[in-house]
Amino acid sequence: MTRAKEDLATPFGVKGYVITSKETLLEDCLELSHWNPNVLNYLRYSDKTRRFVKGHEESNLQQINTFVVDIDTKKQSYTEILTAALDHSIGIPTLVLESPKGFQAYFVLEKPLFISNQNDFRGLKVAKRISENIKRSLAGVLQGVDISCNDFGFFRIPNEDNVRWFSEEMVYDFGSLIAWSKRQDDDRGRGLFVLPSQKEALDPTQSEWFQELLATRHVKGGEGQIGRDNLMFTLALACYSAGKGQDETLDLLDEYNSSLAVPIRHSEVRKIVKSAYKGRFKGAHKEYIQQLLEAWGTGKEIAIHNPMGGWYKHKKDREDRVRSHYSEWEEDVLAFIEKAASIDQPIKWSTQTALCEEIGIPRSTFNEVIRKSKHILVKRKGKGRAAQTGLTSIAMLLQCALSCQQQHRTVYIEAIRLFATEPANQLVLRELDYQVERHVAGPYAATINGKNFNSS
Repeated sequence: MTRAKEDLATPFGVKGYVITSKETLLEDCLELSHWNPNVLNYLRYSDKTRRFVKGHEESNLQQINTFVVDIDTKKQSYTEILTAALDHSIGIPTLVLESPKGFQAYFVLEKPLFISNQNDFRGLKVAKRISENIKRSLAGVLQGVDISCNDFGFFRIPNEDNVRWFSEEMVYDFGSLIAWSKRQDDDRGRGLFVLPSQKEALDPTQSEWFQELLATRHVKGGEGQIGRDNLMFTLALACYSAGKGQDETLDLLDEYNSSLAVPIRHSEVRKIVKSAYKGRFKGAHKEYIQQLLEAWGTGKEIAIHNPMGGWYKHKKDREDRVRSHYSEWEEDVLAFIEKAASIDQPIKWSTQTALCEEIGIPRSTFNEVIRKSKHILVKRKGKGRAAQTGLTSIAMLLQCALSCQQQHRTVYIEAIRLFATEPANQLVLRELDYQVERHVAGPYAATINGKNFNSS
């Protein structure tokens, strides 16, 4: 613990002291500035007067209790941080505190993750990847997110004066965080850290069938024949399922392609790797591996141990499709609302024609998205050319509901009364009710809950 921020970086190291019990922590917390909320195995003093602490290193971590995101600006309110985390990251933070120059968001684990030195600190590596993905998911929508901040170092200690948001129920299961982090890695096309288990599969790139296919030189493409592109795609999928990075796989296949008697263009190799790393393929199918070995292998008998799933028909990139998927159009509308509306003016009013032109969406698709969406609210007033359409979203209204300012709460209540008059909004209002009940505690929740206004 330290008593001032300046104590974190003195010429002699961290000036502070060691706390070994929760009781002492609670007694001293009002006088403290920073702490390491994740428990270490041991700490020592580096001087005889016991003023400077040493031993706060990642390899010395005993357990991880929380992930913390440091935001070095106040250009956005804490309510915007809450909704950004809800929409674009793992969910609402357990706690948000305000610092002199920004905010810090705590995502507390339901149960601590205990760290060991087994498997080269694999658990710590997984935790660091999760921490990185949380920060990057928020950096895409918020200003001032410190990506390079020490994942498990010192942070401001919460107290009665600096806490802006706290929900005891918002804690996170580590297994769910791993699954979420894997999806983030899939989207970025990079290798995954996976917790070891008794059923952990062998690395497919070390298998005999992989090495046999990698040694082929005369393989080529042809109509009606499983060939060169199929083989490289299979190798790329094996690399992906083994957790190798996309760049590493591209280097491997580029070298393989150069060794072929009839190589393909480098741009084609890049496309093959990119397709394999879209995250929609679990691995190469045994049947395809067998066909490739029969067509291009040496003919020797090879056992195929490939526990991963098979190939799946993948979705084309959006720019290559005639019609975009519904979910993508919904994302476009929500992105427009986020840009066009604000916590002070959460409803964007305009003609439907103008809205569709600004969003870049056909009117028929717009109406279909509004009809199906569980996240968008619409209100129409007037007739003919003078008719106006009002748009908002759960995320936008939730910002108002979570705001500590009375004016924003009033805006929220007025918006609920307005949108509740449209029967088509009932499904979305129920979702908003759920979010408010989940994230807003106490008498205030009963006051602002949208269900109370449906009859008004």
